[in-house]
Amino acid sequence: MNLESRKLNLINWISSLQEDEVLSKLEKIQEQKADWWNQISEEDKTAINEGLGQLDQGEFLTRDQVKTKIKERFNF
Repeated sequence: MNLESRKLNLINWISSLQEDEVLSKLEKIQEQKADWWNQISEEDKTAINEGLGQLDQGEFLTRDQVKTKIKERFNF
């Protein structure tokens, strides 16, 4: 069954539902799928964008570099 057929089957099923509880659960699922970007603070958005900019400019550490720094800092 292709994607369009699956969608149509779900639409038909949802449109025929009479149980409020099932509809409420579906609405909760829909709400959970909301874009998280719109739910975070401006401070968090700024930090994420700054980090992405650093990555674009090649300013990052490899996993091994991070491990080495942690070992040095905490005397492992």
